[in-house]
Amino acid sequence: MRGQLSVVLCFAFVLLGCEEDVTAVLGTHSAYSMYGFFNARSDTQAVRIYAVEQRLDLVRPEKLGARVTSLDRQSGAQHVWQDSIVQFANSRYGHVFWAAFRADYGHRYTLEAVRSDDVTSLVEVTVPPLSVPELVSPTVSRGYVVLPVHWPGAPRLNGIHVVYYTNKGNFTINYPLDQRRENGGVSVEVHASRDARDVFSNVIRLGGRAAEVRLKALELFVLVSNEEWEPPTGTYDTEILIEPGVFSNVENGFGFVGAGYMASFYYEPPDSIKIAAGYLVD
Repeated sequence: MRGQLSVVLCFAFVLLGCEEDVTAVLGTHSAYSMYGFFNARSDTQAVRIYAVEQRLDLVRPEKLGARVTSLDRQSGAQHVWQDSIVQFANSRYGHVFWAAFRADYGHRYTLEAVRSDDVTSLVEVTVPPLSVPELVSPTVSRGYVVLPVHWPGAPRLNGIHVVYYTNKGNFTINYPLDQRRENGGVSVEVHASRDARDVFSNVIRLGGRAAEVRLKALELFVLVSNEEWEPPTGTYDTEILIEPGVFSNVENGFGFVGAGYMASFYYEPPDSIKIAAGYLVD
């Protein structure tokens, strides 16, 4: 279980721009800082919590002493979260609180962390609805291919990247957080022809030839996120986000707790699109 929790939390920290050596906030009556997200596709929920007078880089595995509970505002289901001390790859420790349940699509949750003197930090988050992506009106001409993918009902997308599966290996292209809110959801444009140039460059760098590359399929990966999971500047700039309170939704505390789930759109383009994007076909 510890391995699973570490993966979940490390993924959340990358998206949130949170660094493990953030200096604690002193001179405040707030109880805790919390980082993580409610995951609709995991049977275990996990959030990293630390006292505001501490640093994130714990060197001793000591219990935090917080009472952590969650409440499903729709169903009324309550869960008591367990403290788990996780050692990360850099040998530092962190408190990862977890509970064994699956976050339901579209449900709103309250997460509370209560100190021994009953001072409470809390956060409320809404899990996005289930979204099934669809390809909408591709733009295709010689040397120019744009594939708009629409995610109905999705409030926001994070962690956008495309994997191209070729006969010379798989190549990942990271996308900015550019997205359009339209038709009750969010759309992302996959620039297949532009990405092909990066794929060819990588193949050449590895000693291959661009003319040998055959595209099999592509897959768009995203984290479907709740609407609040958006940095104040529009980008995850760690120099800005490590400042306490700049990006936070925790009441009487610091940090950010989001909600969402990983999803993908897999597409095997016809030969006409492969050729237009710059790939040769058999």
